[in-house]
Amino acid sequence: MMVYRDNHRTIIWDDKLAGPVDTATQPVPLDECLTLDHHQFEALQAAIRAGRPIRGALVVDRRFDGLYEFSAAPECRASAGTARLFFDRLEYTAFVHAVRHREFERSTFLSPAA
Repeated sequence: MMVYRDNHRTIIWDDKLAGPVDTATQPVPLDECLTLDHHQFEALQAAIRAGRPIRGALVVDRRFDGLYEFSAAPECRASAGTARLFFDRLEYTAFVHAVRHREFERSTFLSPAA
């Protein structure tokens, strides 16, 4: 899983989809991403940190096969995208760990001048 934050948005991408894409020289294909505004991503992080169910722009479902499916809530698909991203338990656990340890804070991603 890759999380990218800039001045306007937070992007979640399954970097296993990368194939031959070199993200250092080519942008990540947005049709393979979920794009949240910062308020939506902060709400997601707050829910995870508080141990509350995840509600809002992002839907996280644990599937029968054990994978975690990330998708946009129906009312947010126009802005967040229609991608469905699948992560195994280890990937999801690593994401939750990173959220709890504040690894996705905006200040981590933005330069001081931003």
